[in-house]
Amino acid sequence: MNFNPFIKNLFTKCIGIVRSPREEWIIIKTEEDSSFRLFAGFLLPLLLLTFVSSMIGSYSSMNDTTFDMAQVVVSGLKPFLSILSSVVISILAVNAMIRTFGGTPDLNRAAKLVIYSFVPGIIVAIIFGVAPSLYILGLFLLYSYYIFFLGTPVLLDIPTERQSKFSTLSSTTMFITYLIISFILYSFFGAIK
Repeated sequence: MNFNPFIKNLFTKCIGIVRSPREEWIIIKTEEDSSFRLFAGFLLPLLLLTFVSSMIGSYSSMNDTTFDMAQVVVSGLKPFLSILSSVVISILAVNAMIRTFGGTPDLNRAAKLVIYSFVPGIIVAIIFGVAPSLYILGLFLLYSYYIFFLGTPVLLDIPTERQSKFSTLSSTTMFITYLIISFILYSFFGAIK
């Protein structure tokens, strides 16, 4: 099996949504991917990169005499599970909010909006995993808000006068969801070390 086209498509999509989100949202709207395909073909490979990069970062920060494989694996699981759980809950929340703002709920479109909006955060998690000292890149997470705002009018049929409020409430909900889930998971994994 040749993985080159798959990998090239994955990175092309990430670069496209970060570099030119307006144009990329138009392309994404025309794609007929199901939520499952989006998870399996796009989100999970990126989360695996996050998992591996966090393991590498954890391993490289250990002393040669205190290698602990469980700690390395746990450090990879933290961002993987935090992002995955946040994405799933955010998709359900965004889809539920669509009706409140006058639109028609559509799980596939909500999944596209949430998953592609998380791309800057996933990129930051991959970089943090390998090089935690680059914490200043955390500001790049704010770009996710911008990507979400641009995607809302393209993907969802929410009335124009309500799109700004929807985007603000939804993106804030996604951010708070991520913070809460990260806190819970990091506390849990910290307690079992």
